[in-house]
Amino acid sequence: MKFGKIKKQHGRVGGLDALLKRIIDDCPHVTRIVPGRIKVRRGKTPPSFKVQYPTDAGLKCLFTGTGTVQEVFLICSDAPAAKAWLESEELV
Repeated sequence: MKFGKIKKQHGRVGGLDALLKRIIDDCPHVTRIVPGRIKVRRGKTPPSFKVQYPTDAGLKCLFTGTGTVQEVFLICSDAPAAKAWLESEELV
């Protein structure tokens, strides 16, 4: 199911939608975002977003919310430039 630049088929952790919208609207290197698997974790950590590693299509990231972790795949035209943009905007 494709609706725009953020895939809507999977659920998303609370607080993630606003971050994904900012990335897709403002980062010129990210062409599409695919939210992935949600895992339940113990503990209450503050929300955070980090780049885990580069993939063939872009970047694999993790969004950590309260008691959950969600994989987020950023499809990029230029993965190093996208990572640099995320760091310059202090999102990671």
